[in-house]
Amino acid sequence: MLIFYGTLLSLAVGRVLVTPDEKGLCECDYFKIDITDECPKTSMGFDWEVLGEELYKVRALTFAGSRGREHRIRQLSAILNTATTPFHLGFECPLATASLYWSLAQDMAAEGRMRRAQALLIMGFIFTRDKGFNECTPWPVQGWDMLLGALHARQYVESAEVPSQLPDVPTYRDGTSKIAIVSICGYAANETVRVLSEENHALYAQLHGYALYQFGGPEDIYPNVNANMSIEGRKPFFWKVNAVRNVMDLEGSERPDWVMWMDCDAFYMDPERSIDSVIRMYAYNTSHPTEKGVEKLRIHQGDSEIAQALKWTLYPHLQDGGENLEGGPAVELLVAVDSTGINNGVWMIRNSEWSKNFLSRWWNSGILEGAGKDHNCSDQSTMQYELLYDGSTRQLLDYEGAREWDRLDGPMWPREVRVVRQEHMQSFHEATAQSVLSREYQDADFIRHHPGCHYYKLPCQWLYAEASDIFKEKLQRLI
Repeated sequence: MLIFYGTLLSLAVGRVLVTPDEKGLCECDYFKIDITDECPKTSMGFDWEVLGEELYKVRALTFAGSRGREHRIRQLSAILNTATTPFHLGFECPLATASLYWSLAQDMAAEGRMRRAQALLIMGFIFTRDKGFNECTPWPVQGWDMLLGALHARQYVESAEVPSQLPDVPTYRDGTSKIAIVSICGYAANETVRVLSEENHALYAQLHGYALYQFGGPEDIYPNVNANMSIEGRKPFFWKVNAVRNVMDLEGSERPDWVMWMDCDAFYMDPERSIDSVIRMYAYNTSHPTEKGVEKLRIHQGDSEIAQALKWTLYPHLQDGGENLEGGPAVELLVAVDSTGINNGVWMIRNSEWSKNFLSRWWNSGILEGAGKDHNCSDQSTMQYELLYDGSTRQLLDYEGAREWDRLDGPMWPREVRVVRQEHMQSFHEATAQSVLSREYQDADFIRHHPGCHYYKLPCQWLYAEASDIFKEKLQRLI
């Protein structure tokens, strides 16, 4: 089993397993590595060696007590702002940028600010998702440490946000809401993943009466004049944005209220669970996720001006005498987050002006320029940036405001966004789940997704066939 798992991991995730020879593992003395060798001065004149000196000086304040931590957070925030303005500058030296996010996340966790710690880690992973970690580096960041920190932060935040979720009713249906499923499978017509995926999506959609739009390639995705979108010249990662917007713009009886995006290698596993049930659980309750009681969130005499202003911003209905946390803006977007951040192989979006504006911002995001233009996970990185940068990173420049925001359980994501637990949206096959310390598919999970599994490799084709068979066996028992 261990041999099979190691082989599968190397095949599915595309990594070569490192084994020691008779002399042992390769040695790495990162004290002998010059920062300029890894990150030369940029064409913009940015000197990463100077940044490295400042970073290590600031990290030395770790054991200087609470006053030292405050100074450290202020300084790290300023350095991070410099290294990510413009944002694509950070790709000139990705591990330097990741180490800044990692250092700040450590401080936030030490202060109990776990939502921000998780958000900062997710932002930091943008800079490692492309080429991965290089453990032999002069920068103070190691892949396994960062992954473990992200795992614990995710688990904490997931637990804290349970109060904002409605009880799970897997068979729930909203008779007034029209739902569409959208997928692109641009592989050859006889490829295993395409044959099985299209069948799986069609069976599920037919069972529940959902509209299904399966695109076989770029020729099926027309430019969207209203949104000024055309896939010509765009990476295939981004075709989904154009395709979803096209379906959202359908008129009359075909116009959907919600659209669910499904990657070709994502398989429905529970035929009984409806998409409506996930929307109900996470989008029908507009209260902000918090474990604090109503009284603590009301304005009181003696509150600072910052606290009063933020309480009005976050909980205006409570200041007018409201007795519960309901009253926030409508939830428009549902995403799943693993330990390294968003995986947008599966997501759900309401057909609204907010959603259309978000898709346009995502489509037109300019962060992947310069050194970031060839980023391997460009669609996920831009999605994360557009949703998370302001709340997680830019806000830190206001030290007092950010600290009070976190004390009041202020959200890192836009208030129109909810993070769905993986079991309710997409859990992973074994190899990827293990490599990113995230949820491995279990029998009651809604969807199994296979990111990192190359469709042309036999072990991955076995996984697709297994997922297809499990779904059809459950469907047979159901009908």
